[in-house]
Amino acid sequence: MKTWLGAVLVLLCTTGAAVADIQWSGYGSLVVGKTIGGDPDPTGEVEFPVDFYDYAFYQNEWSMEPESMIALQARMDVMENLTFTAQLVAKGADDFSPDIDWLYATYRFSDDLYLMLGRRNLPMYYFSEYMEVGFAYPWVRPPANLYWWEITQFNGATLVKDFMVQDWNFSLSGFVGHETQKNIKSHDFWRNRGGYYFPPEGTYIAGTADVTWSKIMGANLAASNDWIDLRLSYFRTFYETFADVMFFDELDLDGDGVTDQVVERRTNPDGTPIRSGASPLTEFDLDFFGASGSFNFTHVTLLFDYNYVMYDDGYGSRFPTYLLTAIYNHDVWQPYIGMSQALLKITEDYQGFGTGEAEEHRMVTVGLKYNFHPNASLKVQYDDFQDNGDRLPWYDFSYHNDARLFSVALDFVF
Repeated sequence: MKTWLGAVLVLLCTTGAAVADIQWSGYGSLVVGKTIGGDPDPTGEVEFPVDFYDYAFYQNEWSMEPESMIALQARMDVMENLTFTAQLVAKGADDFSPDIDWLYATYRFSDDLYLMLGRRNLPMYYFSEYMEVGFAYPWVRPPANLYWWEITQFNGATLVKDFMVQDWNFSLSGFVGHETQKNIKSHDFWRNRGGYYFPPEGTYIAGTADVTWSKIMGANLAASNDWIDLRLSYFRTFYETFADVMFFDELDLDGDGVTDQVVERRTNPDGTPIRSGASPLTEFDLDFFGASGSFNFTHVTLLFDYNYVMYDDGYGSRFPTYLLTAIYNHDVWQPYIGMSQALLKITEDYQGFGTGEAEEHRMVTVGLKYNFHPNASLKVQYDDFQDNGDRLPWYDFSYHNDARLFSVALDFVF
């Protein structure tokens, strides 16, 4: 997909310039951080995850790689009602390999009705439209235990209608589409730490997990006035995940009933990789419900984001997650404090595994944003991550363990 998207971007930015003015903009972040305490996770390291999609994390050494990034956006008005938007992003977590996050066309039927076709962010969270634009929000990053899904963009269509009711502005949108992500890093994290649901057979081979969200269909309603901004979101999709697996065949060469040799097997007879099979844990419907918003007072802003995700999988998995943040608004200084929590509830007894509260983690965040320039800000932040997923003697879901992080960020837009 990157190949043909890149070809279209180059075509639009070169030949399109003859008939359209190109407006360039961008944003970036230089972030450095390190863990300053905590307990070793199952790998033996104290790690603090900050991006579950790319699985970026900090350890006990200063590093700029996990979150530093830069993005360039081009917007082209091709004709009176038609606009093309493309965005190229390079992240330290991906070795600064450029990736096309956005590539879509917008056609306006009128001032308050328009259609977007192509690749763009999936409207899940309050900050979905700009969740990588660090300058746009108070924290160094949105809490990773809330903004953690492996799918964040989609290819599809979005129809938007804007309208007003008295002193309220409304925006109602409906969207459909699909998305596939290959070789997802976060699955290496889960499956190699004793993940309790992958794969149904065989041993997972790192770096081979794919996830597809097909038949995405949802709606969004945003409402705002001069001090309140609210948003409701819902979508449904069909979730599929597969990976390469290997088997270890025990060979009895002399027929005495004792294993003489163990042979690793990764391919089918035709030489193709062995892929994990389908099961109620790898193919299921997913429903996402979201309610979020902000309340803006004279000197204080309150932010909230609540999500409830339902898997129609074998475990009947439920994920209630939320964040709360309070910000004090000075002319240039913005101190803030926040809390987020994520929980997995298993509601179906699949193959005798049991039911109950499983994974659980909470995070407290304290920080300061210094808006020293109209297009740049400096932030310092302390995060305390608590993993409460140890449910022994049933099962130990504490894949992270406790960790504390100190980070500094320079965010900018241009």
